Amino acid sequence: MAVDRVLAAHLLRRATFGPFPGQVAAAAAAPTFDAAVAALLAAAPSPLPAAPDLTLKGAAPISWWLERMADPGAGLTEKLTWFWHGHLTSSRAKVNDWAALWRQHLLLRTHALGNFRTLLQAVTVDPAMLWYLDGGRSTADAPNENYARELMELFGLGRGSYTQADVTAGAYGLSGWRLDRFTGTARFMPANGPRHAVTFLGRQVSSSTEVVDAVCDHSDCALWIAGKLHAYLAGEPPTPERRAKLATLFRAGNLEIKPLVTAILADPTFPTARLNRPRYPVEWVMAAMGAFGLSNPAAATRYLIAAGQVPFRPPSVAGWPTGMGWLAPSLALARDAVAAKAPAIEAVAGAQDPVSAALERCSLFEVSDRTVAALRSAAAGIGNAQRRASTILGLTVASPEFALA
Repeated sequence: MAVDRVLAAHLLRRATFGPFPGQVAAAAAAPTFDAAVAALLAAAPSPLPAAPDLTLKGAAPISWWLERMADPGAGLTEKLTWFWHGHLTSSRAKVNDWAALWRQHLLLRTHALGNFRTLLQAVTVDPAMLWYLDGGRSTADAPNENYARELMELFGLGRGSYTQADVTAGAYGLSGWRLDRFTGTARFMPANGPRHAVTFLGRQVSSSTEVVDAVCDHSDCALWIAGKLHAYLAGEPPTPERRAKLATLFRAGNLEIKPLVTAILADPTFPTARLNRPRYPVEWVMAAMGAFGLSNPAAATRYLIAAGQVPFRPPSVAGWPTGMGWLAPSLALARDAVAAKAPAIEAVAGAQDPVSAALERCSLFEVSDRTVAALRSAAAGIGNAQRRASTILGLTVASPEFALA
């Protein structure tokens, strides 16, 4: 193997929902780490399965997406689709229409590694977003400010980059879209839209397209998105110098997302930024169930409900919180139960060294002596091979190392 397994596992943790069994060996076969990054970036995602049932009362889209995340062939596109879902949020808690949410999901998926301006233009007039942030009945005479504010504060610029006057002007420029909740579609109604240009972020705008362009052209936009993507993939905010360099690249590349992601993953500092943030619940449950050999979207959904991170149900327009709060002991208790009756138990039970087999199955190659000692101590006290394997797997996914990305 040309690439250290520790680094291969790190790359897969950050850029996919794995590592899944066998993936680390494949990535480690690359001649260099840069080659492993290039291969991951170049890999086409596996074909999508048929669309889920979109009837109002079901939750099939959640199961569909969890199954897709569990597909080892989904790759980087899936991880970036999840990122944009938490950044450009809409929630089933308010948008009472799976069809509208599904169309938005496909929009995010289509542009996950595409162009940010194109993505932001599309999501601004997306029916689910118009519903979620009350833009579907905003008129020039009574403009709703919700989307204009979030467009700048959360989606495109960050706090401190705009004034209340910009919120007011942006809301006026975004007005005129009408949402039909019976059909889940939206259309622009000129009679309800802007009748003249207004000053927004220092330029004249008179349409939603011009409002979004003003955001994308603002100097803080590239800085904001570069910082958010770096924190997501590298696990920590970039230094001011690094952020400025990434923003310059992003701006010069016409806000193309893939070159920015490439620059983050291929940077010499990326391999050293390991285990510096938690595996968030969706990441954890996908990797854990993959290690166990389980495919059970219903069980995954139950865990994610308990953990507080269910696809299509972000807690607020800001998405899910980040930080070490996800490492609370209550989550660790829930994790042990997932290993029960897992198909991987047989493989671990039959291994000459069950502890090493469990660690490799979970793609853990950077483990403290304390964790290894705890696993071996637990294994030594259990005579039954199946129960011993089940216990080792459960303890492995509950370990501090598995909890970190």
